Amino acid sequence: MLLKKSLLCVSITTLLAGVSHNVIADDIEHVEIRAERMASDLNSIARNVSVIDEQMLRTQFSSAQNIAEVLAKTVPGMAPPTPALTNFGTTLRGRNALVLIDGVPMNTNRNISRDLHNLHPAQVERVEIFRGGNALYGSGATGGVIYIYTKGGQQASEIASSIEVKNGAYTLAQSFVGEVNDWQYRIGASYENVDSFSDADGDRLAVEPSQGDSFDSDIFSFDAKVSRTWNEQSLSLSVLSYVLEQDTEYASDPSVKALPYISKAQSIKGLQLDKQNQINNLVFNVGYQNQLSDNNKLSAQFYYRDYDARFAPFDGRPYATWNHLAQTYLQSTNLGLKLTINSKLADNFELDWGFDAQDERSEMPVTTYDGEVYDNSGYLVFKETGDKAFVPEISHRTLAAFAQARASVTEQLGVEAGIRAERIDASFEDFTTLGQAVAISGSSYDYSSTVYNLGVTYDINDNHTVYVAFNEGYELPDIGLQIRYASSQFDLSQSSLQPIESTDREIGWRGELGTVSLSAAYFVSESDLGGVKSEGMGLSVSRNKVEIDGFEIASSWDITNNLSADFSYSKANGDEKPQNAEQFRQMNGFSIAPSKFTAQLNYDITSNWRTNLTLMRSGSKDYRLEGKNAFGRRDVESYTLVDFNSQIELEQGTVSVGIENLFNNQYFPVYSQLQRNGNNTSSIPGRGRTFSVKYRLVW
Repeated sequence: MLLKKSLLCVSITTLLAGVSHNVIADDIEHVEIRAERMASDLNSIARNVSVIDEQMLRTQFSSAQNIAEVLAKTVPGMAPPTPALTNFGTTLRGRNALVLIDGVPMNTNRNISRDLHNLHPAQVERVEIFRGGNALYGSGATGGVIYIYTKGGQQASEIASSIEVKNGAYTLAQSFVGEVNDWQYRIGASYENVDSFSDADGDRLAVEPSQGDSFDSDIFSFDAKVSRTWNEQSLSLSVLSYVLEQDTEYASDPSVKALPYISKAQSIKGLQLDKQNQINNLVFNVGYQNQLSDNNKLSAQFYYRDYDARFAPFDGRPYATWNHLAQTYLQSTNLGLKLTINSKLADNFELDWGFDAQDERSEMPVTTYDGEVYDNSGYLVFKETGDKAFVPEISHRTLAAFAQARASVTEQLGVEAGIRAERIDASFEDFTTLGQAVAISGSSYDYSSTVYNLGVTYDINDNHTVYVAFNEGYELPDIGLQIRYASSQFDLSQSSLQPIESTDREIGWRGELGTVSLSAAYFVSESDLGGVKSEGMGLSVSRNKVEIDGFEIASSWDITNNLSADFSYSKANGDEKPQNAEQFRQMNGFSIAPSKFTAQLNYDITSNWRTNLTLMRSGSKDYRLEGKNAFGRRDVESYTLVDFNSQIELEQGTVSVGIENLFNNQYFPVYSQLQRNGNNTSSIPGRGRTFSVKYRLVW
């Protein structure tokens, strides 16, 4: 929330996130934050920010499958990547991040943790990551904001075609950009055929049985954007579509459940399941800007999102709250309006103010299957028996007003302060629970939250800046976690559904010492109520008091004109106090990731040939309480990954080569070691050495 345009600190943290060039002191003023409500002429910022531009995204995508992996491998404070089709456990500073695509929120109240899996790499132009509590965009950013920009049009006409071969599968992409009658346009489409992968031992990786994966999938993407500027006004219209459909014959062999922890999950062939993991994300977006006067600028955005996602089946027959062999899927729509006015009240003082409105409707039914057929087939054949309600349609209507002021008190001292007040009305209709067939009467409830922020930056000299910040964020609890297992007396006005309100404090320094850029930040995040936790398969829920603290250290070194190195280290500690408990205990590994060290070595062999080595080391941590294993509580071992990327610009086109897991290290990601589904069928190793070659031609 405390962010500005032309920012000093971005030069350091940007490099660590993978910016394609090194920023030295003379270039700092050219680095800009583009996210709406973040722009300012003031060149200071009271938080850590990372920026990943299009060039570095192309480099990193050569050895990564999606944007979630790129961010998890490179951004300080973000948990390591998972092997699943989820960002569950991929927290930012120990809390959830709000993901925005061109300003449109990807989160839903029925949190399914696929926010970073809703667009294709071919559609991404730039990513900005704001770490720390943030309420400027509304609910969900207690850990920070991940703002993703999609590609747009330009004046110069360009036709780009590409083909990529990775691990025996391929991706085809085509785009057209240019200008017609003062309208800049872009039309892009891609098709990706995702194959299976092997671990370092050469064994086929088992499919992920809890959150799902993209093995043996077809991925289709389409995007179109037109924009025009006239008379100090601008208008843009865009559509974004992303479809993932899985069709695999493999399952995770259930026999591995009986083996000791941690035993590698094994693939078994013969799966017969018509409806598999799926994502459909469709977004319509309209943006309008008008320079009302010399000192006032209006920005408005209207969006509509239609979203659905399907997961792997779950055998819930042993649990009273399920009592079915069933497969969940989410259906959601979101209609929103954002209005911001930027007012320059003086040469050194400006104010952003406005309001947001949003109407979200989400429901989660299940497809049920014949348990006897499933058992007799060796857990491979799924015969549908119909759909039933699991979580009814929940309506969320929000209305918020905000104001954010920025001032340069002196040439060295900058101050930001803001407030946001929001009201949320939630409701659902009558329904019957899945497991115990309990009739639940519909009810409604209204939430309200008012949060504040304050930040101060001080330029010690041209090369060193310190800052302190106080930020409040909030996040609505997952109502569906309670409704789906509710008793007949359930009512939304229960106290356990109060919003999560976090208080963040941060102090940081960034500086330049010759050709070395350095930054350091220490942060504390606290909330009296954490997220709703479902325990005993929904037989009870709890809200824990949460205390998190940690630090991030980063550096960038221009060794020569052609060689540079970037490093970062981040570590967080988290404690929680369960309801009615007297003492705190450490949080589990899905909330607080182990320490993470990252390094990048960038070398320009020639002006047309760039190479990159990316290293990520995930530390070890024992999350057990009194040595006992539980959900998210295992003794996690450390591991190291090294990726190689290279790009060569030819007379006709560009060739990109990527090698993931260069040294073919056999390892289990943190997610797999923690066993998301509680047994070895989710103990899936990381991918072994994987090669990719891409050819891109611009006509």
